[in-house]
Amino acid sequence: MRGAGCTKYPIVLAHGLAVHDADGIYTPWGRVPEALRAQGAVVYLGGQDAWGSIETGAGQLWRTVQRAMREQGCTRVNIIAHSKGGLEARFLISAMGWARHVASLTMLSTPNRGSRVAEALLRARPGIALWARGNDAYWRRHGDERPDTLRAGRQLTPRYLAAFNRRCPDAACVYYQSWGARLDHARSDGAMVLMRGLFYPLHGESDGLVTPVSARWGRYRGTLRGVSHQQLVDAFGRDTAHFSPCRFYAALVHELGRMGL
Repeated sequence: MRGAGCTKYPIVLAHGLAVHDADGIYTPWGRVPEALRAQGAVVYLGGQDAWGSIETGAGQLWRTVQRAMREQGCTRVNIIAHSKGGLEARFLISAMGWARHVASLTMLSTPNRGSRVAEALLRARPGIALWARGNDAYWRRHGDERPDTLRAGRQLTPRYLAAFNRRCPDAACVYYQSWGARLDHARSDGAMVLMRGLFYPLHGESDGLVTPVSARWGRYRGTLRGVSHQQLVDAFGRDTAHFSPCRFYAALVHELGRMGL
């Protein structure tokens, strides 16, 4: 019997850009999967490429959804997605037409309206093109099926996401909710503090990469203060004064369970 903290449908964790969870050797979700399993939840890792396109990631996510439904004997899943993973999940639901198999989509700092960081970095040609070729080669050797760094970057720009949003409207049968985050004065993630500082004139307040305005989608649950883009997924495996990842996800999953999802 599943524990009291579980959901009716299994959880699929869809990671964001530049990380990999192949074979479960490494999880970009830190302590979160095991914490959820300890409270009785059934948890699968999304299995997308680290640097694939939205379309590639959505196809890989669909494979995981199919496996979860087959192994658990169910017809739907709950997807919890970080950053670009939310866009892949939305593409799976709307463009690929699999809404009936997704009970809920929870998005955490997903750049639904694009990121000015991606837009600014793509202007750094030809250097960015050279780096992208090397990055694709690296990730192809380390498990990516179809890495495409430049396309992945372009798909995070505001212009691209404006067209994407028209193409991928919400499905009535799916419960959508989202959270954003902003660093404010927190200094617990040096890399994201640096990114926030570099791109503040373009962005305004953000978690280092994504603004709360861009993250807002469906039922907006609020902006987590003093939390970086990486800390949202327990990248450092520790709590901070502002945020406990394991407690946050445990509460999230418990709420989905109470909703009958």
